[in-house]
Amino acid sequence: MTDRNTKIPRPFKFDKLGRGDIIEEAPVEYEDWAPVIQVLEFEDGKKMLRFCYYAKSGQLAPRALSIDTDDIDSLREEIKKKPQVRKFLQSLLSKKGSVTS
Repeated sequence: MTDRNTKIPRPFKFDKLGRGDIIEEAPVEYEDWAPVIQVLEFEDGKKMLRFCYYAKSGQLAPRALSIDTDDIDSLREEIKKKPQVRKFLQSLLSKKGSVTS
């Protein structure tokens, strides 16, 4: 299990995009890393879906998230518990493609 802060909400800051809070996340915790899908809400109310992973140290990894077939079942179960993550993912597959609060 990683040594990361899992408190929700918790703040984030992007140099060019602004700041806000991580308001929901669907993680799968392993000994050395944690793949995570997060819903970020900016100060202006805009929301963003982030696919990322945390290293064992608890630091956000500076690489792309890769999920293999061994992660699918665990991640699916986490997503079922997270309504905002689920809504974002469903909007990716719908014709409307809009996510509202």
